[in-house]
Amino acid sequence: MAITGLYDKMVMDANTNATLTPNMGKKQLKHLGEYKESKTPVIVLFRTVPKEPNNCLIVAPKFLPDVYNEAIMKAVDSDGGQAESELGTYLHRQRFPNGENMLELLHNQNYIKKILTDKIDITYGVGIDGRVSLDELNKLIAKSKGVKVNELAIDDPTATKEETKKAVVKDAKKSTKKT
Repeated sequence: MAITGLYDKMVMDANTNATLTPNMGKKQLKHLGEYKESKTPVIVLFRTVPKEPNNCLIVAPKFLPDVYNEAIMKAVDSDGGQAESELGTYLHRQRFPNGENMLELLHNQNYIKKILTDKIDITYGVGIDGRVSLDELNKLIAKSKGVKVNELAIDDPTATKEETKKAVVKDAKKSTKKT
């Protein structure tokens, strides 16, 4: 099956929610994938990284303590998690059972890994027809949105409004300096 045909059948883009697959009887979930080399299941937090469109941020649930694994899988499966185009933005608003912010804990405990997008397959079904390389998916999503892949990355969801404002002011000052 061609990549464009795959894309039409996928539920991975930002404008769709999880749907039921008639032949599987299971939900197709966004944000789930597999590290190609080791076949390790992963959760894709961010499909691209700012200024690094060939990288993504992932978490491998099998390396999480059970209580975190269970909580993050519930977040992935939730309506809110499936509604987000980037799971990381949703996790930034969620808490683990111990009260800690999900995204911050994953970052602080070094569970988040930066990986090349061509090393990750997004899995949304059974067999070879149920997967697509993340780099190809990013190209298709960018094309459908009329942007470049490097424009898909979102700003740091953990940055406060004040930090964002300072960064914008700092960048504005740089651009007005004469060289």
